[in-house]
Amino acid sequence: MLRKSIALLIAGTMLLSAGCSATVAADENGNISVDVNPTVEHAEEPNDPIEESDKDSEAAQDIDTSVMKPWINSNIMGIVTDDINADLKDDFYLNINHDYLRDAELRPGYPAEFPILDASDTVKERCLDILTDKSLTGRDAQMPQDFYELYLDWDGRNEVGALPLMPFVEKLGEVKTLDDMTDFLLSDMNFDYGAMLSKVGIEVNAADSTKYCVEINTTNLSLGDSAEYVKMTENGKRLKTLREGQYAYMLGRVGFDENETEQMIKDMFDLEGKIAEYQMTGLEKNASDAYQKMINPMTMDDLRKMSPDYPLVQYMEKRGYSESKLINLLEPGWLEGLNSLYTEENLDGIKAYVLTHTLGSYIDSIDEDAYRTNQRLANEYLGITESKSDESEAYNKTMNMFSDNISRVYIEKYLNEEIREEIRTLCQDAADTYYEMLDDVEWLSEETRKEAQNKLKHITIHAVYPDKWKDDSMFGVTSKEDGGSYFQALLDYRKASHERELTRINGTIDRDIWEINILTTNAFYNPQDNSINIVPGFFCDATYRSDMSIEEKYGALGNVIGHEISHAFDTNGAQFDADGNFRNWWKEEDFDAFMGRADKLIAYYDSVVAFDDGTPYRGQMVQTEAIADMAGFKCMLKMAEKIDDFDYDKFFRANAYLWAKSGTLSALESQALTDSHPLNYLRCNVTAQQYDEFYETYGIKEGDGMYIAPKDRIAVW
Repeated sequence: MLRKSIALLIAGTMLLSAGCSATVAADENGNISVDVNPTVEHAEEPNDPIEESDKDSEAAQDIDTSVMKPWINSNIMGIVTDDINADLKDDFYLNINHDYLRDAELRPGYPAEFPILDASDTVKERCLDILTDKSLTGRDAQMPQDFYELYLDWDGRNEVGALPLMPFVEKLGEVKTLDDMTDFLLSDMNFDYGAMLSKVGIEVNAADSTKYCVEINTTNLSLGDSAEYVKMTENGKRLKTLREGQYAYMLGRVGFDENETEQMIKDMFDLEGKIAEYQMTGLEKNASDAYQKMINPMTMDDLRKMSPDYPLVQYMEKRGYSESKLINLLEPGWLEGLNSLYTEENLDGIKAYVLTHTLGSYIDSIDEDAYRTNQRLANEYLGITESKSDESEAYNKTMNMFSDNISRVYIEKYLNEEIREEIRTLCQDAADTYYEMLDDVEWLSEETRKEAQNKLKHITIHAVYPDKWKDDSMFGVTSKEDGGSYFQALLDYRKASHERELTRINGTIDRDIWEINILTTNAFYNPQDNSINIVPGFFCDATYRSDMSIEEKYGALGNVIGHEISHAFDTNGAQFDADGNFRNWWKEEDFDAFMGRADKLIAYYDSVVAFDDGTPYRGQMVQTEAIADMAGFKCMLKMAEKIDDFDYDKFFRANAYLWAKSGTLSALESQALTDSHPLNYLRCNVTAQQYDEFYETYGIKEGDGMYIAPKDRIAVW
């Protein structure tokens, strides 16, 4: 399970932030900023996708677009019809993507449709061949194949059902005092199966990015954002309904009656509400000073003083984390608050938290009835009716756990050095162009400019695939043929992951190893090793084809590459130096000027109304990604200056199509509240209207909807 650590907060993810599936991203695979459950997402029996489209279209007719500004939110599925269009001078995004937006239909299991999903489908089709091709030999093919087969073994999973969870439930039921609770939290059973009120793991050390550190993260809240416990949004209400459904179902499966279940869920949410008072909100985590606040080096003695009651120190000692010389506590105020809540008075809430979060994390991992129930609940949350196939979900889970193994087989079958070299060259050309761009930035002092250019000189390009891989020798899967089960495979993976973590304590990071899944449909910048990551899971007709014109390559993948490089200089990445260390390399007056420009961008986005309730957008939430979009665009335009007869119309159209997307209202509302990426129609329109080449190409003048006066433009770089 991914932790919302500094490493994740600072990763500049590019694309899949926009409601692609029920998990996030960041992922993850990026989308809807919170997972629909701690492991995976699903849905009930498939329905006709045409019926879903009709439903969305009817719902869209009830939306009052007149309050939206500066353009209608054409990403909402059903809004765009034959009668709804615009001149490209007034709404470029809508005009270029009109037919796509009008005709878009959801793929099974997704709350949004956009062209980049073609890349995901291509990778999935190829990987499913790998997972089902029994002629393949070797550990890299066999281990994922065995896990994939166990996932789909419904007879075996149904036979076992919830039985593996019963000893955990019974042992937790014996807890009567706070001392009992402490013993249980520290037990091997809870470590193997259960949940803690804190998260401890291994991450890159912020002050010295060549070293690993132990990182202590906050309580995993059912509603994700602590702000939801103060004033619940519509998305929070939907998420609460989802969680209540998941927890209630699983509590019923292990023997609790309706009254017991209702009380337990209430006790859990009451405790989470108290804990939430001490945790940063999502908006606070997107502020420019967030990382400074979350870098708090600690010793074990410091932690003992801050948490004398909650057994964090005992847990770290028992599980090997106390041996680390480097420890970072993300939110000290949270730990002190959690310790104050670890009392006999809150015992029922603590027990309820551990039980509900543990059981909820296994709802898709026991038998088919639980799996289908979770599908239905997740789809209701996302506003969709059709689910991904079981094979697709088995692939997703297998890829999440054994991506390196599958990737090595994939490279041999589908990739070559020629592709890698072309992508690497385009990345280097973009980095060199940024170097030139910095020479033209008048508001930077020479001292800060040289630091920025030094960062560009040392940027690492991760293009397509690595030459070296992390050690996975501790992982293994007992096949169905040898008596293995899916549930046991999950437990074995959890133990092996911890074993690998312990090998990194006090260790030095090997920069030749990419800590990424190269087949993920995404691209990103990592400030902690100053790298851009452009991987094959991202390639499709909308992003990259070898036969694309140079204008299309610049407008699509080129903009993505430029976007990622620019994260080195957004309000977050600018706080890390050329070696990936959190260090202030700016002169104070330069950084003040930079933040002043960012504030202008924030104010612009604060004036946007994307939904018909009239609620303003939140510029602070999207500032880093918006800055990156514009800087990447500028980089490609500067590269275009060197090409004779460059066709700017092709360039702008390719970029607009890159962002084509239509999604359910609930998915888009969730994105607007929780995601650092602007809605796609804004990513296209707001970015394009910053640059003279756009105005010159289409003859845009004052009075047109795409016009912004030069003095009001908000591009930071």
